[in-house]
Amino acid sequence: MTSKAIKQAIQGEKFKGYKVVEGRSNRKYSDENSVVETVQNAGYDPFEHKVLVITAIEKLLGKKKFNDLLGELVFKPKGKPTLVKNTDKRQEISTVISAEEDFKD
Repeated sequence: MTSKAIKQAIQGEKFKGYKVVEGRSNRKYSDENSVVETVQNAGYDPFEHKVLVITAIEKLLGKKKFNDLLGELVFKPKGKPTLVKNTDKRQEISTVISAEEDFKD
């Protein structure tokens, strides 16, 4: 249904074969500070510890130092194929996958 139809249904308009129901939702904390305090008091660490994203580390170090230290550890994987207009400047990729590629790994 379109958002217009949903608005109309919420306001009471009936559509044959449809009904308004509550959608799915995800659980949330009502008070994150209390969650942190409670979990820490129980002897656990409530935080996720992970490596900063590339742009954040590049900003932290500066581009030159980033390239000096991490240049060899960063790569850019191929993007997922997408369909675009012929006027797009990107080079066309082959849509035929060779048997050799199929049986790699």
